Amino acid sequence: MPERGALTLIFVAALVATVPLFAGDFWVSLTIKILVLGLLALSVDLLLGHAGLLSLCHAAFFAMSAYTVAILQVRYGVPMLIAVPAGLAMGTLLALVFGVSVRTRGVYFILVTIALGFIVWGVTYRWASFTGGDNGITNVPYPAIGDFQITSMTAYFYVVLLVVLGCVLAYRTLVRSPFGLVLRGLKSSESRMRSLGYSPLRHLYVAFVLSGFMASLAGVLYIYFNRFVNPATAHFHISVEAVLMAILGGTGTILGPFLGSVVIMVLRNWVSGFFPYYMTLMGLVFIVTVLFAPNGIIGLVNSWRARRARRAKTTDAVGTEPEAQPRPQP
Repeated sequence: MPERGALTLIFVAALVATVPLFAGDFWVSLTIKILVLGLLALSVDLLLGHAGLLSLCHAAFFAMSAYTVAILQVRYGVPMLIAVPAGLAMGTLLALVFGVSVRTRGVYFILVTIALGFIVWGVTYRWASFTGGDNGITNVPYPAIGDFQITSMTAYFYVVLLVVLGCVLAYRTLVRSPFGLVLRGLKSSESRMRSLGYSPLRHLYVAFVLSGFMASLAGVLYIYFNRFVNPATAHFHISVEAVLMAILGGTGTILGPFLGSVVIMVLRNWVSGFFPYYMTLMGLVFIVTVLFAPNGIIGLVNSWRARRARRAKTTDAVGTEPEAQPRPQP
């Protein structure tokens, strides 16, 4: 029987599935962006929230898989059933190479991942004969298997939702497994875990590669939605936004990165339509979050629920306190 947490995730997915029933194409499109970038933020949070590593190169894996699919399908006419695994393989292979960065810690890890991310961005920008440069690669075909083709935004919405839900459920199993517990132990005290016989380097490297695979999957979903890719996809700000989504929603949680994605994408795509200084508002949101909700939206909700439970427990204890018995008269 599914556990309560898994049922909660399925219930949330069912609520999201109702968006096309009452919303227009704009909100369906925005929800797809939220799901895709939320998955990218979740991949970042595997390292940040569970292993304590702040990676700023995940846009590289995101872009690598997107470029691979686009180049194979547009330039060489490769079918989707081959292009998608190739995109996932190239993004994961890049993560295998960039995984050497786990040999560093702290600010050095951050700087190394920034540098690695800029390498990929530089290649996509300068190798114009292959990547298209600033013009990028356009007219990526609709996702298709044989004669079956998905051309409807609503149909692709449900494809993205199912893929993200499956990935989230697998992610939940991963972080609750012994491997996930080891990552949390490494975040708490690496020296103590080493003294217990665990290999920090090995576990962190595997976590980095798995995180890169998730980011690559988000890139594949993105290219079939956007049908266009250019160097901006690999830019530093994409990695930063993914980290901010995880922090805003709540690191170390599953729904947190998606909540952060909701806030950022709504500010960027909806609020910006009638409020030209939306970037200022976004900055204020982050400042308020850091000052008053350092554990993100999920952490704030959990703190409120904990205070409410303590208050209810105190009230029940006072209400059930036995009345004082009258002292017997001599």
